[in-house]
Amino acid sequence: MPILQDLVQELQQRLEGQAPAPSSAAVADASSSERINVTLPRGVMDELKRHALEEGRSCGNLAAYLVEEALRRHRPLH
Repeated sequence: MPILQDLVQELQQRLEGQAPAPSSAAVADASSSERINVTLPRGVMDELKRHALEEGRSCGNLAAYLVEEALRRHRPLH
């Protein structure tokens, strides 16, 4: 038990020295991205879900990555 208490104490000391995490509103204000809605056929959505699950990421994150990569292949992004 003393080892666990020492680890918890060390973690608390490290966390106290850090700046507070930004609020979700501050993060949203700083973001330069936009949200869109896309309707996908069932088969495509099923494949997106399967692929996202395999990679341990969200469907939205994977979809954004795939769209960006597809656009990059067709022309340079600014």
